[in-house]
Amino acid sequence: MSPTSPLGELDFELARMLWWARSAQKRTAADIHPALDNAGYAVLVAVRELSGPDGGARGGELGEVLGLHKSTISRNLTTLEDLGLIERILDPTDARARQVRLTDGGVAALDRTFAGRRERLRSQLSTWDPADIGELAHLLHRFNDTTLP
Repeated sequence: MSPTSPLGELDFELARMLWWARSAQKRTAADIHPALDNAGYAVLVAVRELSGPDGGARGGELGEVLGLHKSTISRNLTTLEDLGLIERILDPTDARARQVRLTDGGVAALDRTFAGRRERLRSQLSTWDPADIGELAHLLHRFNDTTLP
């Protein structure tokens, strides 16, 4: 059954985009390491995004941002550490606590995968007008600001 309203069409296209994104994320995670799954990749990216210039990210903060239980975060952090992608460091604001940050290998792996993703997008959108790409980015940004916490 096809959507019969603009809202129905949007819902349908968002579902298609999420399916594509999950599939792409799975391939990207495997490109970093065959033992890395989607959740581990999401945690790795979140570590990068949440780490401060002089420190790392706290596990609780990662769980909050990603909506994952602390046991899931802990398991993924252990895997990422075992793969040499992150390291645990002292929290500069609380000597009793630990943070995690990317290792040089983790930074390199993410830089490589981000470059690969952008190249795939460039190829997939090669027939698009640059203004249309900009408009899509603008609308997705607006959508995300409206819907994400």
